[in-house]
Amino acid sequence: MLYIIGLGNPGEKYALTRHNVAWVVLDTLFPSGWNYHKYMNAEVKTGHAGLYIKPQTFMNNSGEVISFLKKEVDFEPEHVVLIYDDIDLPFGTIRISYDRGDGGHNGIKSVVDHLGSRKCIRVRIGVSTLLPNGDLSKPNVLGRIPPDELIDVYERIAPQVERVIESLVVDGLETTMNRYNTAM
Repeated sequence: MLYIIGLGNPGEKYALTRHNVAWVVLDTLFPSGWNYHKYMNAEVKTGHAGLYIKPQTFMNNSGEVISFLKKEVDFEPEHVVLIYDDIDLPFGTIRISYDRGDGGHNGIKSVVDHLGSRKCIRVRIGVSTLLPNGDLSKPNVLGRIPPDELIDVYERIAPQVERVIESLVVDGLETTMNRYNTAM
């Protein structure tokens, strides 16, 4: 079973910010049926690929959910799939990675610290603007996703993330990385 964890911040203030793009994706894929799990302090939903999780701590403490998950019988760091924003990628770009550092992302740092391992799968969603000269304009991650980009999240990015997760289940990590890291 996979534990698919979307990183974000709780509260209406952060609902449609770039830092919460993973939650926007998960809420698009599963618009209802989320339940609060008090011991995990997370919204959870069981889906075809495993347990989908939105920690209700703030981003910098996202790893606290791992303490509960470590008690699960089949839990291994390799079963964790993290979905999160990446300011080092152009908006809408999706990259899958494994066994990497935190890249300065405090939510990832928290998860890695609680896991005691970097060996988890990451689905990174780009949130920066690609300028005509090829440079990236890195936005404030707590800024709202503009309406045109939000439509893109709903219509293109969320379905793509769903295909990535399905591929992880059916085809495995290496095939998924080869397929989706070069196809975009």
